[in-house]
Amino acid sequence: MKKNIVLSISLIIITLVLSLFMKWDAIGVKKELYFSADMTLKELAQKNDIPVKEVLHILSHEDPKAWDLSKDVSIKDMEIDAAKIQAAIEHIKEEVKPTLEILKYILWAIWISFVIILVLSRKKVKKIRIPLLLLSAVTFGLLLGATPNPMESVVKLFKMLNKMEGGPKVLITSFVLFTLFSLLGSKLVCSWGCQLGALQESIFNIPVLKKKRKFQVSFALSIALRVVLFVLFFFLLFGIALGIKNFVVYHHINYFKIYNWDWATFALYSLPVLVLASLLIYRPFCQFICPFGLYAWLLENVAVNRIKIIEDRCIECMACVRNCPTQAMKGIYEKKRKYFLPDCWSCGVCTEVCPTNAIKYGYNKELPALKKHKTPAT
Repeated sequence: MKKNIVLSISLIIITLVLSLFMKWDAIGVKKELYFSADMTLKELAQKNDIPVKEVLHILSHEDPKAWDLSKDVSIKDMEIDAAKIQAAIEHIKEEVKPTLEILKYILWAIWISFVIILVLSRKKVKKIRIPLLLLSAVTFGLLLGATPNPMESVVKLFKMLNKMEGGPKVLITSFVLFTLFSLLGSKLVCSWGCQLGALQESIFNIPVLKKKRKFQVSFALSIALRVVLFVLFFFLLFGIALGIKNFVVYHHINYFKIYNWDWATFALYSLPVLVLASLLIYRPFCQFICPFGLYAWLLENVAVNRIKIIEDRCIECMACVRNCPTQAMKGIYEKKRKYFLPDCWSCGVCTEVCPTNAIKYGYNKELPALKKHKTPAT
């Protein structure tokens, strides 16, 4: 507990320092919109401190042929409405809200520290988890918006490498902060802080089709889908295969958009799918799509706080395996390997259902070693 308090305080201090750095870096960004039809795309991009490929990316949402526009021809001489280019630049500059983003990161650091110190140290987590998840979804989603979010921290980092995003210092800092949040505990930010993850789990806990809790998605399937989708994203972004370049796969399956106030069109076909999938499957977007979920799975191997079974107390009843919403506890119980186990979302269900208090979520090196168990009966 004491070590987690020290780590949490350190996390909050680091977040404050990095947030001030982000604020300082954003001071030099020109907020004014510069636009003239006599200027070229390259000149407009330089004048507004944004990458020209980012402008083309926004335009390509409506017309994929926008990538063929010349960067060195004046806007007035192009076969495109100048108003569309101006609107694209306005959209990019409106996304830069450093004060709101900094507030969000600081709240995340405080929230995750609260969870690791006061929530996951409890035996009974189930009754308070849903209210806390709803609070997380409302605070980090409805009130503070879709951005930033864990998925965006990964996607924008790669877009920056492809010169489709500006503000490298801010993007790298964002990625570092989400990494630190995840290193404090297995998928802590995914489980307790992600506005979309919290919404999915809240929907999953609506009391319909109670037998769904007995169904656990195959980890091999979930990790394979995430890896394939990420590889496809990487190839299409950098033009490595299929003759396509600068195509952002995750832009077209970005369910975080439901927290934007201009999401009406997207929600018409997107939100019902998310709700239906979440009613039947535990965190479907997290398990099948999210690139940060894939990255956070790797971080689980070195996360400070993780689930462990205390050898002397375990009676091998396998209640934890049966009640875990994923195959995480099955992987821990069987102990076929030490690393790269199925995703654990730090939900606390296993600690609550264990009749002998043999499962602990805590500082990894302080917990007793595991003993090898038999494969649970199916």
